Amino acid sequence: MGRPSFSIYDASAGSGKTYALVKEYLKIILVAKKNDAYRNILAITFTNKAVHEMKSRIVGSLSEFAKDEPSQKALDLMQDLAKDTELSLLQIKTKSQQIIKHIIHNYAAFDISTIDKFTHKVIRAFAHDLGLPMTFEVTLDTENLLVEAVDAIIAQAGEDETLTKLLIDFTMEKTDDDKSWDISREILDTGRLVLNENNRNEITHFQDKSITEFVEIKQKLTEACKLLEKESVVLAEEALSLIDKNGIDVKSFSGAYFPKHLVSIQEGKFNPKNKTYHEFDDVKINKTAKDRVIIENIIPELLETLKTIYKAFEKRDFYKAFLKNITPLSLLNTVSNELKKIQSEQNVLSITEFNALIHREIQNQPAPFIYERLGERYRHFFIDEFQDTSEMQWQNLIPLIDNATSSETDGEKGSLMIVGDPKQSIYRWRGGKAEQFIDLSKDQNPFNNPEKVLEHLDKNYRSYSEVIEFNNDFFQMLSNEFEHPDYKDLYANHSRQKTNDKTGGYVNISFIPKVEKTEDASEVSGEEEGLDKVELFVLATLNTIQKVISQGFEYKDIVILTRKRSQGIAIANYLTEQKISLLSSETLMIQNATEVRLIIHILKYLKNNSDLEAKANFLQYLARNIQDQLPIHDFIAQGMEQKQEADFEKWLMSFNVELSFQNIRKKSLYEAVEVIISKFLSMSLSEAKGEEIVGNSDGFGYLTGGNHSHLLIEKAQENRKNPTNAEKVLWIELKSKSLEDYKFRQQHLIADYIVDFVCIKSKLIIEVDGEYHFTNEQVLLDQERTLFLNGLGYKVIRFTNDEVLKNIPFVLDKIAKELFAQQSFVDSIIPVSA
Repeated sequence: MGRPSFSIYDASAGSGKTYALVKEYLKIILVAKKNDAYRNILAITFTNKAVHEMKSRIVGSLSEFAKDEPSQKALDLMQDLAKDTELSLLQIKTKSQQIIKHIIHNYAAFDISTIDKFTHKVIRAFAHDLGLPMTFEVTLDTENLLVEAVDAIIAQAGEDETLTKLLIDFTMEKTDDDKSWDISREILDTGRLVLNENNRNEITHFQDKSITEFVEIKQKLTEACKLLEKESVVLAEEALSLIDKNGIDVKSFSGAYFPKHLVSIQEGKFNPKNKTYHEFDDVKINKTAKDRVIIENIIPELLETLKTIYKAFEKRDFYKAFLKNITPLSLLNTVSNELKKIQSEQNVLSITEFNALIHREIQNQPAPFIYERLGERYRHFFIDEFQDTSEMQWQNLIPLIDNATSSETDGEKGSLMIVGDPKQSIYRWRGGKAEQFIDLSKDQNPFNNPEKVLEHLDKNYRSYSEVIEFNNDFFQMLSNEFEHPDYKDLYANHSRQKTNDKTGGYVNISFIPKVEKTEDASEVSGEEEGLDKVELFVLATLNTIQKVISQGFEYKDIVILTRKRSQGIAIANYLTEQKISLLSSETLMIQNATEVRLIIHILKYLKNNSDLEAKANFLQYLARNIQDQLPIHDFIAQGMEQKQEADFEKWLMSFNVELSFQNIRKKSLYEAVEVIISKFLSMSLSEAKGEEIVGNSDGFGYLTGGNHSHLLIEKAQENRKNPTNAEKVLWIELKSKSLEDYKFRQQHLIADYIVDFVCIKSKLIIEVDGEYHFTNEQVLLDQERTLFLNGLGYKVIRFTNDEVLKNIPFVLDKIAKELFAQQSFVDSIIPVSA
């Protein structure tokens, strides 16, 4: 039952790492004497989604444990916990009930968060010490801050003499290199270095350098380049002189290439891309050369001279490469200072500054002092996805963890559990360092307490056996490609997973045909050539989808991953054109909804009827959705030919589209949008839902269409005035003191549905059902209604009239638990800046 102070879980994909985390978390709170042990636990992960999953798993497990008849999955976990903790199932049930009740009333202390959110909490606690206003806001949009900073720097041209000269010289350099004179891009790229943790150590070396010092460095490097070139010319002349002194005929060298090479260096025309000479056999001598022996005798000396020349050119090229970047680098301090100024003026703090602030100002404070400021004292730490933790984030956590693992409170020692997989490190670009996990898995231990346990979760419970075997073989093969011994060892000896009982997996790797250039390829732009490649990708994707669908799979079984976002968008657009429905971050955006885009296109046309793009997009929607008389292209072409608006309206009437653009322009924006919806969208929306409002008092709640929304509002008002007895009872309880933290609304309109009760903040809907809800037809309608509301992010729970009237404690208990679970979800998706 003893818990190690420091445990490391090496957990590959599908190996049950979340199960292990949840199990260890539950063990701590179940064996604790108090019911609020969760207050002393900090669980950290990297995404809001992972936070939500961990919270849901913990709360869900406790809720199941508290039931008289838990699910089989929960029962299995209970038995595992009983074995490890020596608690009985009844004790676990009783303790779970007590903990759940405590968490519901102290939810803010249930501390599972992203590492950025925790860091934000620390900075808030030390805002005064850091010289930050207590009202500062966190911004995630560092790019806009950088753009503002760069614009402000360029705007200073003409005011600061040194800065002005620097910017002008940089502009001229770019122009001389046949590049755009716009220097903002290079300065912006340099500015990103300031905010990237990966570059922080290197950047510190430039912090005490002024622009004037950089100008001096630039002059010295320019002089050094000229000197190296001059020395190379002298050495080349000496080599040519050596050939001449020995009476060697240059024609004795094959093609006279070797002496020509020396001449090119002498004339300052050396090109490193051309052939260079390093070995004896590189110097080719004609077979008929009479002075072969003499040449062979001096080749070693010539090669040694060339070696010196090549080294000089390498150094020169390095200096030149540095010179290309020295101007933007010289502005590092200027950009950094401008960023600080903008953040101060706007009362914001970039999230990228968090770790550096703590590292610089707070890390060396004693742990008890930090805890005192936070108002919490953590005894147990859990860190998920440790391979993505940056060095600075880890160094910031070490003092707190060391204090917990090196001491005892009430006879209980603190602990740390980290879980990770170096192969899944995907945040190197923002400082994530997988090597930390590798080192900790070996001999490294940054804590005073030497106790450390390494666990390997080596069975994949998620994937099919064939997929697991493929990965095992693939990783083994890949291990031979690494030079770094740690990486080689990781893939060769620590990546093999055991299979499970699931069989039937399949892996296929295929390649699209190479895009051959046409005869007049020189006239084809790179972009046009790229389009052919994209088309091949999307066609291959569609063919694969059609193939697996024909084998009995469903669209919901398919996921498409692309390396670049642009590729994903291209595939999504193509599949949408092929009438294949899909879910992606783009398709879920309101601005990408066909109906929303139509409204925007018409509004643009109303603002300016010369906007041909808006008119064409409007016609495309009509061609696809309203008319069926003409091919799409012909319909659009005919519409675009109607130059006069009156002619355009008359032409539209021939397709039963009657409207006056001028009349719509006279209306307010709200009224104009209403007209557009009623003219073009009410029918399509009604068809999409497949239902119209039902007139009787009970069977209502389906899509009304744009012309029926007032009926729903009137119906909701009527329902509020005439609630059922059960609704009256529940409404009184929902406004009572026990649930005063949650504001409910009664008979509330959500989209096209009237719901009985809703807590908007927690996105929880409560329905109270009369007898008519038990008919087969109404059950199906209720299911459809629930699915739609789920799609909007709401959880729907239902009670019968009898349950409310005869067992209100049961109803309120269930509502409290659902509110807690929903609040957990909502909190996990709220960004740090909120």
